[in-house]
Amino acid sequence: MRKIKISFILITILLCFVPSATAGDLPSVTAPFQLTNSSMEEYDPSWAPDDSKLVYTVDGRYGYELWIMDLDGSNKIMHLQSTDWLGQSDWGEKGILYTSQYSFKRDRHLDIWIAEDEDVIPRQLSSNKTDQQNPFWNHNNTKILYLGRVNYNYEIWTMEPDTSNITRLTFYQTTVKTPAWSPDSSRIVYSFDGDLWVMNADGSNNIQVTNDSYEQLDPAWSPCGNWIAYSSDENGDFDIRIIRPDGTNNTTLIQESRDQTQPDWSHDGTMLAYTTYQDLNLDVWAAAIYIEPENATPTPTPLQTPNVEDEDPKSNINDLVIPGGVIVILVVLVFIRKIIKGRRKS
Repeated sequence: MRKIKISFILITILLCFVPSATAGDLPSVTAPFQLTNSSMEEYDPSWAPDDSKLVYTVDGRYGYELWIMDLDGSNKIMHLQSTDWLGQSDWGEKGILYTSQYSFKRDRHLDIWIAEDEDVIPRQLSSNKTDQQNPFWNHNNTKILYLGRVNYNYEIWTMEPDTSNITRLTFYQTTVKTPAWSPDSSRIVYSFDGDLWVMNADGSNNIQVTNDSYEQLDPAWSPCGNWIAYSSDENGDFDIRIIRPDGTNNTTLIQESRDQTQPDWSHDGTMLAYTTYQDLNLDVWAAAIYIEPENATPTPTPLQTPNVEDEDPKSNINDLVIPGGVIVILVVLVFIRKIIKGRRKS
């Protein structure tokens, strides 16, 4: 009996070294932290190309503004200001794209602008009275994805930064929302009729990703290409959820007592910025996010003779442990063999 107990304890200890079969299947989020905290509305963050800063929208005291801050929320600086609404910024290597509203008498419409440099006057990319919004750079800044109004609805379009090669991609004749590129710009994810859809960059092969009665908005494709983060009211309030582009592994990523919307991945895939809404106030938050590499092939390295004097035993403890699954199988076999022997003796 004592040997059996010892075997059982050994199995339990070794199981601690065996990774869960599903532990790396889903991204995990840790340490959400608040980046803005004022009486003004601050929302819709977008990462700088090098992930060192964020641009976001502020409903300021004297109008609407685009502000820039460091990754930790410090060094907040106003970048642009307008008496009319502006927002929906996307920061690329060639500048910051944003939407601005033009209002004069009965003429009110949305235009796409680009701020190419701090010392350069922003220039308008869309024609007057065309009503265009939600600009989004592709991966190499050669195309801009956006929403353009057709009659009374918004459809998905693309154009080049010099406003050439304007192409319409959807023909739903009802409003499409918040389109975003895949990391390689070969596909586009968007919200239509409350669900997420994915299509090729030329508008072909539309595939429905979600299919339920909830509102799914603000999709953002992860840099690794395996996940789409989005905001959903499935749990009552709006939470940040993730889903694979094929519609599998749909699960909640960030759920709190406040609404979370407008997720945006850092370019290295390690951070997620988003907007929260609570007590009639909007703020920018961020969280560290971990995605375990999929189908990663380790790079072979030459064998080296270890230097015993410089070696730290604690840092190499993993090298002393044989893969956990093999050990557990061997111990279980020994355990079963002992039980069988015990029964034969009795």
